[in-house]
Amino acid sequence: MALFEKKEPISRKEFRDVLRKKNPVVPGTGRKMFGLPERIEMEKKLFGKRPETQASKEKYKRLVREIGKEKYKISDVSKRQIIGKKIRFLKRLGGI
Repeated sequence: MALFEKKEPISRKEFRDVLRKKNPVVPGTGRKMFGLPERIEMEKKLFGKRPETQASKEKYKRLVREIGKEKYKISDVSKRQIIGKKIRFLKRLGGI
């Protein structure tokens, strides 16, 4: 089930719960997982520093695009691949 399937704006708590409960396996890496610090970083990029906020589907898409821009700034191929897998994970999670 995608994050934005039933409800347009999601709260920070809902996003955090989904990130903790969702299978954090990185697609295509032979069962490598995203660690808790990486998932917390994704949450902070989406919601910022404010404690209780809402995120729309558009804001979520913007987060995915920003992570995509980071991918092309890095020269190390292995790090690029990990970022690409993070993007696929977020797209699958959000249903975009």
